[in-house]
Amino acid sequence: MKLEIEINNQKKSSFSKDYFKKVISKTIELSGIKFSGKMDMSLAIVSSQEIKKINRIFRKKDEVTDILSFSDYAKKKTQKKDFFCELIVCLPYIKKSAKEDNVSLKKELAYVISHGMLHCIGYTHSKKMYAIQDEVCQKF
Repeated sequence: MKLEIEINNQKKSSFSKDYFKKVISKTIELSGIKFSGKMDMSLAIVSSQEIKKINRIFRKKDEVTDILSFSDYAKKKTQKKDFFCELIVCLPYIKKSAKEDNVSLKKELAYVISHGMLHCIGYTHSKKMYAIQDEVCQKF
């Protein structure tokens, strides 16, 4: 699988494109899903106000959240070829969560990115999903 990532870093995160690529690649590897094509990904790092607005529009929830994920994978699930995925990350929310959970920002961000990526490839909340996230964030 070829992974292409475009990052819109509105909140000026110090994390590199390589970091995000490693988290996403490890998540896909652990998911067991095989892709023969290319995944184009957009990753936006936004403010609390921006993610709240997007959450209200797309999920009808007027609240801040850590991550939103959008994908056309479900439409192409039988082909497992090229697909598009978008992750919208709220760095201020994740920083707050990391502090509350007493974990590093790097680890919390890996957990959240992995969570969003798993949703992009069709996972719903389950023990298996959380186990994959846990394993991914232990690498960081």
